[in-house]
Amino acid sequence: MARKIIMDVDTGSDDACAIMLAAKSEELEILGICAVNGNRTLEETTENTLKIVELLGMEDKIPVIRGASRPMVKDLLPSRAHNAQTPSVHYDENGNEICYHPASFDLPAPHTKPLEKNFITWYADTILGSGEPVTIVAVGPLTDLGLLFRCEPKVLENIEEIVIMGGGHNQVNTTFASEFNIFMDPEAAEIVLQSGAKITMVPLDATHAASTYLSEAKLFRDLHTPVGDMIAELIEIRTNAYNRLQPLWDKDLCPLHDALAVAYLLDPRVLKHVLYTRVDVDISGGFADGATIVDTRVYRNMEPNCYYALDADRDLFNRIFYERIAGHKSV
Repeated sequence: MARKIIMDVDTGSDDACAIMLAAKSEELEILGICAVNGNRTLEETTENTLKIVELLGMEDKIPVIRGASRPMVKDLLPSRAHNAQTPSVHYDENGNEICYHPASFDLPAPHTKPLEKNFITWYADTILGSGEPVTIVAVGPLTDLGLLFRCEPKVLENIEEIVIMGGGHNQVNTTFASEFNIFMDPEAAEIVLQSGAKITMVPLDATHAASTYLSEAKLFRDLHTPVGDMIAELIEIRTNAYNRLQPLWDKDLCPLHDALAVAYLLDPRVLKHVLYTRVDVDISGGFADGATIVDTRVYRNMEPNCYYALDADRDLFNRIFYERIAGHKSV
């Protein structure tokens, strides 16, 4: 029986890859996709999500819901923006935009619309109405879940697991202390971490280790399918941005962060060096604002609340991703 999941996304190039991987995996049943403000505005992340669902031909099966348009409280204090951030957009010598996440995917305008229902009501109705526990794959800022758990904590009784792409212990990307998804709404992330749910965190330490080479885009292009072409294009966009804005440990390499969170549900072996430990988020507004604080000690004086992956199997991840998109599997 397929595992029931809800995806919470800020689509986003890597979110799009995660959606396509989940949709192409028979082990997973997507009950709905909730878009949140993050990589782009809520309007843009919602439209991009609709475009990907229509590209998959699943608009009649997967509802799209509009989530939160702003963080819970973080942007109430302008002073919290004082930490220097890695730029997300750059312009080349010809004035062309270089970015990780296009504001609008190069796909036809969607003809479907997001559901009219409020996202908290939709979440509560869907989770509490499910005859089986639901897994949430949260790969954007955690605003939607933070608000949901404050408004309707009863949903936690029917949540099997929350898989979060976010955080970083030895790797960060937005400030010198923080990863983007957590930095965007630290309070929401801390609410989720303190919720009591089973949480698996897929941080930059793991996603960087599982990065994809530009040369691997050709595998998807050679499928000669609309989905394969889209993935190849997104890998190319991301690789160009990483080469220019945030070079990794090898040239022509980019992480497909969010897709790794989905791959974990398909084969948990893809995550390595997984600690069951205490993880909290700095919400002080200071230099470590949005940092994930991971207790790596042998003897800990706080109860563990999270499975936290410090590494990943690059070859296994890229094989899972390619084989599911190609329509076969051997993992």
